[in-house]
Amino acid sequence: MIPFVVLLIIPIFIQHVYVKGVSYQRRNNAALVIFFALLTFLVMFRHESVGNDTRNYINMYYKIIEMKWIDVGKGSIEFGYLFFNKIISLFSKQPQFFLAVAAILVNVMIYPTYKRLCVDSSLTIVVFCIMSTFVMMFSGIRQVLAIGIGFIAYGFTRNKKIVPFVLSVCLAMTVHTSAFMLAFMYPVYHAKITKKWLYAVVPALTFVFVFNRPIFSGLTLFIERYTKYDGSVTQTGAYTMLILFIIFTVFAFLIPEESVIDKETIGLRNFLLFSLVIQMFAPLHNLAMRMNYYYIIFIPLLLPKIIEYRSERWKQVAIVSRHIMVIFFLLYFFFVKANSGGNLNIFPYHFFWENVG
Repeated sequence: MIPFVVLLIIPIFIQHVYVKGVSYQRRNNAALVIFFALLTFLVMFRHESVGNDTRNYINMYYKIIEMKWIDVGKGSIEFGYLFFNKIISLFSKQPQFFLAVAAILVNVMIYPTYKRLCVDSSLTIVVFCIMSTFVMMFSGIRQVLAIGIGFIAYGFTRNKKIVPFVLSVCLAMTVHTSAFMLAFMYPVYHAKITKKWLYAVVPALTFVFVFNRPIFSGLTLFIERYTKYDGSVTQTGAYTMLILFIIFTVFAFLIPEESVIDKETIGLRNFLLFSLVIQMFAPLHNLAMRMNYYYIIFIPLLLPKIIEYRSERWKQVAIVSRHIMVIFFLLYFFFVKANSGGNLNIFPYHFFWENVG
């Protein structure tokens, strides 16, 4: 647990401790840099026992190394991921090198957007760490790489570059087929959803939740074809995150002054709304949560922006809520999430050089 304590506490400490001559912005930036540096380090040097799928990916790496280049793309694994493995194997056949390169690449793709948009590192960090994408970074290499490419797609989305956007989505799908969900990013981001839309949005969300089972059953016809999942419905108990997303959505529409909120924040808020819709299917099947990874990873950036654009009416509520969220999510991470059985076996953390029985 000590590595995760260091991961969270040091950046939060750096942001909040006043240093003469060092501005808040510099402390905020430093906190984010240190967080991503520590996160990258932990993902790079994790033991193969950390993460449910890490050993499987290592075994896959050994098999791909033995493949001939001409056979890449003929297997059941996405050909983009196979090529990625083959290219890395040209430099080293050691699996730890492979894990390190994957970790660095993912964080290099994610960090620039976080650096540009992060206005409150502590809040961003604690929300980032309670999201399921955090534990996925220590386990699901293929999908995490696709999520990273999703940030490239996001850059093209906000700059309205449709052709590069489509190409980046296609690239992500060659790594993990679930990345077809990124195709929704462009229209969702550019939708001008404001508080006036709530009269239609709220009933629509209610309808989706009430009839989530038949809607999901219909969607599996598409899901089975393009994602290789069987579409069976299982109870997952994902109501905690659903409730949390509802609270976040209410907060995101209630707190800001709509007349001053910028376009990008509205786009990120649209992602939250879209995540809420997807999460309504998560209690039925784990697949829904996996589809949601591409959008929930933007929530840690949205919440501080919402507080930044707070209206005068809700100013005090926003400020107090910020402090409550930092403390609550920090405690939640260490006392609830770390002891949860559904966190892909990343707790306790072990470095690769440790002798783990």
